[in-house]
Amino acid sequence: MFAEKEFEQLHNQFKYLEKKIKEYDRIVVYRHTSPDFDALGSQMGLYTWIKDNFPNKEVHFVGENHPTFMPVLFPYAEEVPEEWFHQPHLALTTDVSNLPRLSGKDFLPFAKEVIKIDHHPIPEKAEEQFGDYLIVYPERPAAAELIALFALSRNKKYVLSQLAARYLYTGIVGDTSRFLYQDTDGATLRIAADLLDTGIDKTWIYDEMYKTDLRRINILKYCLNNFVLTDKGTCYYVLTKETQEALNMTSDEGNLHINTFRNMDGVRVVCSVTWDEKKQEYRVSLRSGHMVVASVANMFGGGGHDFAAGCKLKSLDELPSLVAALDALDDSAKR
Repeated sequence: MFAEKEFEQLHNQFKYLEKKIKEYDRIVVYRHTSPDFDALGSQMGLYTWIKDNFPNKEVHFVGENHPTFMPVLFPYAEEVPEEWFHQPHLALTTDVSNLPRLSGKDFLPFAKEVIKIDHHPIPEKAEEQFGDYLIVYPERPAAAELIALFALSRNKKYVLSQLAARYLYTGIVGDTSRFLYQDTDGATLRIAADLLDTGIDKTWIYDEMYKTDLRRINILKYCLNNFVLTDKGTCYYVLTKETQEALNMTSDEGNLHINTFRNMDGVRVVCSVTWDEKKQEYRVSLRSGHMVVASVANMFGGGGHDFAAGCKLKSLDELPSLVAALDALDDSAKR
């Protein structure tokens, strides 16, 4: 739950956010690279809310496209000319913890002001930190929840359209795994209920979020046939460049089935290891039902939430060390 002091702080932060949105004629909304439901839902929910209530403002959203979430659940990202960023504008970032993960980060220095809205811990390294004004609550399950609360708190002055509500609901559902994760609480459910009350079709949303096809079933089949489970309860699978080509998949789909293993008897931690051709490194996603995995992610240059984190490996030579670190998690890391 939000503590009383947090509500007072949120009230002031939301007033500031509203003030800045009203102040600028040009606004751009960023999200993180390799977007998930929350990155896209929070970004598009905020973008749509601004456009709905301030139609005369010039508002853009930027980032990479996603092979399966677009164009049905979310629109393709806009291609904004570089010249636009050299004009005075406000930058809003959603669901991005550190600067290296910001999609379009090269344009961020041109913004007159940057407001960061996020639910990840603030990075320890100074070079990864960014933002002139921070609305950051690491204990909340989704950035979309924070933006939904902002929009709902202003529903007497402004509209919350079904489209904006649909984006935000999708973001919350995605980052809570349909309200299953530990950080889902009464506040999350009440906010989700208020979004549903706008009239959005949750059945359509779920159908589009979780529908599959033969190609994705084959990815799942590969993961089921090739996962490794250590005697300490670490479950992992590796998707090399060659495997991805054979399965006709992208690196963004590497953790598509990670939660399939999360509640399997005998599994403490699940780890997907996926080659990223663009960055020439392996992308690692960590999930657990009860073990705090963020500390291990930090050891390998990553970070994230207690039970959902990520990092990277330069080569598979580092994989045994990662698995050993996960195996070494003891009951003190359990919650």
